[in-house]
Amino acid sequence: MLRQLQGEQRARPAATEAAPALGPGPAPKDQGYGYDVQFILQGRALDLPRIREAISAMGDSVLVVGDERTIKVHLHTLDPGRPLSYAAQWGVIGDVVVENLEQQVAAFTAPRPDPAVREPQQEAGIGVVVVARGEGMAQVFQSLGATAIVPGGQTMNPSTEELLQAIESQRAGDVIVLPNNVNVFLAAQQAQALSKKNVRVVPTRSMPEGIAALLAFNYQADLETNVQVMAEGMKHVRTGEVTTAVREAQFNGIQVREGQVIGLLDGILATAGATYEEVVVDLLRRMEAGQAEIITIYYGEDVSEEEAQRLQDLVRQEFPQQEVELVAGGQPHYPFILSVE
Repeated sequence: MLRQLQGEQRARPAATEAAPALGPGPAPKDQGYGYDVQFILQGRALDLPRIREAISAMGDSVLVVGDERTIKVHLHTLDPGRPLSYAAQWGVIGDVVVENLEQQVAAFTAPRPDPAVREPQQEAGIGVVVVARGEGMAQVFQSLGATAIVPGGQTMNPSTEELLQAIESQRAGDVIVLPNNVNVFLAAQQAQALSKKNVRVVPTRSMPEGIAALLAFNYQADLETNVQVMAEGMKHVRTGEVTTAVREAQFNGIQVREGQVIGLLDGILATAGATYEEVVVDLLRRMEAGQAEIITIYYGEDVSEEEAQRLQDLVRQEFPQQEVELVAGGQPHYPFILSVE
């Protein structure tokens, strides 16, 4: 991560200094889309829960993650100065990106020559190509700095050609690929071998691992350093996936019936049950969520926001000491993907 830019200790803001909440949900349409704001906050003894609570009141699509020395922030807000001013009271802010969402929406809806590859956003440095499934998941990766998204499709198995095309589209000469699935490793390695660029593959096995790796990315570090810190960062998250069984099976001493809800822990069958709620809670216990700091629930394309919020409330009751975040991932096949860190 970025080094401390200034050595002096900043005074801590009082609780009353947090800006008043805008209210939940996105801004009314007559107020426009607002701004996409991203930055890194560095300091000493940063109070992550307190900072997350304050910034969450300033907009939506909020992501505040990190530790007591470095925090990465992303949100959509009508007033980009509010989170920046608040964060500056805690320490030093850097890597600030403020983009007009109105322009982003216009660019997103404009015709594209190839929908499989997003246009790179950086002129130099290191490109980051990510395989993602679900529009919400793709937006999370883009907000964290991914420069190309390769849609995973229904099978999360893009071709070598698709990955190579995304790599070659990068303006940067150095490129990192996050496959986010063990089935994509071989194609990613083949694309690496075929590319004229300097490519490295960080072996992320799931989208939560990919997010953790990208959070560790340092814009000021070189390619090899970033590969090392991203590979280390992905180790600090565990992934749970909840879906339904397509056939009867027995594995790990668990008897599964067709249509039954099942939970996978880091890709291995760990639990089965009658309801999503039952399986999610049991899977989180097996993931040792009670010892974690943050639980993130990514809900899929067939899950309503109301259903997801009910599950979030249940998880908060079961794990009252943990921060429980909810993200619209939009992924197919897996109604819920869980991340524990």
